[in-house]
Amino acid sequence: MKQLDMEFKSENGKTKHMRLNYAAQTLDETTVKTAMQTIAELKMFEFEAVNPYATPIKAQYVERTVTPIFGGAAEPVPAE
Repeated sequence: MKQLDMEFKSENGKTKHMRLNYAAQTLDETTVKTAMQTIAELKMFEFEAVNPYATPIKAQYVERTVTPIFGGAAEPVPAE
């Protein structure tokens, strides 16, 4: 599954990410930029008078690969 990773710059200059697990995989640049600008303008996540999503920087899809080394379901259960 690909994750939509939207990167913003906060009002105090820090980088902040908003990651969505169930975003459509066919979003185009205009759609995502518009959504990010709306998030920035609404200031709905403002905390202690600082908007963490003040300026849209970039967006990308991120795909994660997990390679187990030990533990979990892949490890055989010892016989008693």
